[in-house]
This record gives sequence, C-alpha cells and structure tokens, in this order.
Amino acid sequence: MKYFASCSFGKDSIATVLLAIQHKEPLDGILFTEVMFDASRNISGEIPEHITWIKNTAIPKLESMGVKTQILHSDRDYMYFFKNAVGGGGKHAGKLYGFPLAGKCVINRDCKVKPIKQYLRNMGKNVTEYIGIAADEPKRLQRLNDRKISLLSKYGYTEEMAKELCRKHNLLSPIYDTDTRGGCWFCPNAKISSLSRLRKLHPDYWQELEALSHTPNLCSYGFRYGQTLQEVSAKIDKYDERQNIRERQLSLFPELEHY
Repeated sequence: MKYFASCSFGKDSIATVLLAIQHKEPLDGILFTEVMFDASRNISGEIPEHITWIKNTAIPKLESMGVKTQILHSDRDYMYFFKNAVGGGGKHAGKLYGFPLAGKCVINRDCKVKPIKQYLRNMGKNVTEYIGIAADEPKRLQRLNDRKISLLSKYGYTEEMAKELCRKHNLLSPIYDTDTRGGCWFCPNAKISSLSRLRKLHPDYWQELEALSHTPNLCSYGFRYGQTLQEVSAKIDKYDERQNIRERQLSLFPELEHY
C-alpha cells in the first residue's frame, strides 16, 4: 500500500503532513498540483506569495524532514478553457467559453484535481490518499471513503488547531497574513477583499483579466457570479473607499479598532 498526501500547502494539508511525520504514519510523498494561468508564458495561477513560499520555503523544509513533494501540472491551463470554442449546433456554437462559472469552476476540476487523480490511478489500486479535512468539518468528512483518510479527524485537530500546528513549525503560508484561504488568483469565488488585494499588489495580473474581459465573442463575460470584471472592479472601488475611511477613523480614534 502506498500513501500520499494531497497538499495545497494550505494550513489543513500541511498540518496533515506534520501529523503523519509526528505519529509515524506511512507517507510516501506529497502531491501538489500547480494550476497554471498561461503555461506558454509560465504564468502560474497560484497566488504569487503562496507559490513562491511553497517552492522556496515549504518544499525544502519538508524535504529536510524526510518527505518529498511531487509537483504536478495539468496539460491544460486557464487560457485553454477561456479561449476554447463551443462545439455543436447550439446558440453558443463557435463562441469562446470565456470566464469560468463560479461555484462550478472547471479550472479546479480539470487543472487541479484531475492531475492528482491521474497520478494515483497510475500507481495502481493499493493507494491511500490523505486529505486535509479538519475534525470540525463533519459534512466534508462524511464524503470520505476507506481510500481517503483525514489524519486531522483521526487525531482530533480542528481548523484552528491545524493552523497553530503549522505556525509552530514555521510552515504557515503568508496568505494567512492577509486572508483566510488560498486558491487561484483569478478565482471566480474569491471575496471582494481578496480581489482588492490582488488588484493592489499585483496590477499586472489584474491587467491580464482586464485584457481578457474585452475579448470578443465570449459565451460568458461574467467574471464573478454573473458580474463582469468592470462591475467587480466598481465593487472593489467601493470596498477600498470604505477601508480608507476606516483607516482614517482608526488613526484619529484608535479605540475604534475593538468595535
């Protein structure tokens, strides 16, 4: 039997690896899929701070602890799906698919999950996968089977406990300095606060999305839950304005920070 940890390098999956090491659970390696935005230009789809930390800090440290990471890539990227033409004879035939739908993101399915499934399938039937699902996520735990195991549940680790375990070992991603989760920087499910940080810290990536939003003949111009990128950008403007007002208030009345 082979044992692999599917790892996004978020707190839950890193804590899973740490628990495997701590409790001497069998572990043959870590599987990480790097989603690509545009493979031809080597533009990763991972949040820049996160992927840099993964490759320069997390992977070397885990290797020093005796666990190697296999970085997987799909043969398709975001641009493939965006610019793929609709076939058949329907009303959208010939149009480009455009922005992926929120809630049912094909990028997550085909560019992130599928490569790991293919890797494990190639390993044969005697494979067990460690999944980073915390003890306080009962609905997600119910969907596991005997080939998918949660070590966090086994050892009674909640999401907050997983985060603290990562922090203890200096293996907590910098994404948690400013956000509650990771994911792709172009994620259609992202919060406005996350998209605000992207636009502010990585304007070149936002410009990539701006350019795509003007592509003619798309099926979907809805970047986030049916809203165009320009509509989302207007929401970000309002969010930033509220944040700026809040910051000015706190500079005048520091005691408001607790309210």
